[in-house]
Amino acid sequence: MNEKIFVYGTLRLGMYNYDQYLKDKNSFRQFAYVKGKLMTLKGKNYPALLLEGSDMVRGEIHEVDSKFIGVLDELESYFGENNTDNEYNKVFCDIYDDNNKVIDRIPVYVYNTGNNGNVQLLDKVIECGDFFKYVTLNKHY
Repeated sequence: MNEKIFVYGTLRLGMYNYDQYLKDKNSFRQFAYVKGKLMTLKGKNYPALLLEGSDMVRGEIHEVDSKFIGVLDELESYFGENNTDNEYNKVFCDIYDDNNKVIDRIPVYVYNTGNNGNVQLLDKVIECGDFFKYVTLNKHY
């Protein structure tokens, strides 16, 4: 059985975690958006998505075998629902197309601001809402 997941950071096409985890899975389905705010993290080479505001954050819908979701959970330091140690929580979110129309409601790894250690790492807003574009233009990672 397969499950969909929305990715917006290093699991996107052309990024290093895509190459390591998804490249051979034929998982990419389409580009899409989620509403929120995309931020950099101090000392990290991956972004944080916050579900605040109404910016359109660009990402991708991928579909993987259900058994593989546990691998992604481990990568995202997701230990289970409402676990304060999570770096990211897995939240079902509306997913939008280029016309701002809801096309799906699927899990997204959202930065866990319930963990004070995580909050202290929040840095700058990625104004363009597109981590791949941000990395490409700024050569940050």
